[in-house]
Amino acid sequence: MWFKQAQLFQFENKISFDVQELEEQLAQLAFTSCPASLPSSQGWIPPTDETEEGKEASLVYAVPGFLLICLQIEEKLLPTVIVRQKLNEQIKKTEATQDEKISYQEKTALKQKIYNELLPKAFGKLTRNYAFIDTKNNWLILNTNNQKRVENFVSFLTRSLNNTKIVLPEIKKIAPILTDWLLNNKYPTNLNIEDACVLQDPRQQQRSVKIQRQELSANYVQTLMKNNFEVSQIKMTWSDQITFILKNDFSLQSLQYKDSEVELSSEDKVDTKEGSFRANFFIMSGILSKMFSEFLKIFAKAADKKTEKHA
Repeated sequence: MWFKQAQLFQFENKISFDVQELEEQLAQLAFTSCPASLPSSQGWIPPTDETEEGKEASLVYAVPGFLLICLQIEEKLLPTVIVRQKLNEQIKKTEATQDEKISYQEKTALKQKIYNELLPKAFGKLTRNYAFIDTKNNWLILNTNNQKRVENFVSFLTRSLNNTKIVLPEIKKIAPILTDWLLNNKYPTNLNIEDACVLQDPRQQQRSVKIQRQELSANYVQTLMKNNFEVSQIKMTWSDQITFILKNDFSLQSLQYKDSEVELSSEDKVDTKEGSFRANFFIMSGILSKMFSEFLKIFAKAADKKTEKHA
């Protein structure tokens, strides 16, 4: 279990997560197959089928300090082009029979009728969205930064947890900080700037330059930044453990775990698939949790408030 993207949220109020209680809450909205008459359905499923012998798969996969959950979505695949094709055929047939054009309202009703007839025959597509809860820091970390999926996951989990509030952390503007790092070649010692970034003109969002496989200290990169371009996303490595792209909305994408971490996971494995899954998840969640803890010290607005209090 290695997340490829990451988006951080916080539970607004401190929660004492009890595994059994959380599972009972999720079970109320467990996944059931999509009925023939509906276009989609969603619900919670066990994050893994790999369990210790004799145990049933749980809706909450727990390791010390972290809880993994999974939301499954089934969507019926009914291409618009098929509906349109059937509609046009029916319109021609009806108009030929009646010898007159049918109205817009009649077309709309006919389209809905055709859609309803085809829907039960459509194939269902399953997708899974994972997230883990950091019980110590009261965080939710999603394995996606797709805005639609993020909003849906948070909304569904909020509903499952009796409207517990889940919010984004208050973050400073990241682009100026990243730009300053590159301009002055000064950034935290446990970070390595890699060979890719996106520069954007904040005054004209359409003006952007994507740089890949280039030394970011190059003169032309420096010139662009001196001419008001800012770093909207950048590739970096944290603590020689994980490489990723940090975006200016504080989400991470293209996560790549260093071979040493994967090998460490292999050393911890027992000779079962469940043991492998458990080791991978425990190491991955620990890395992301530590990294986000350090990033919040840099990018969170709360960090500024603490500094002002001690000044």
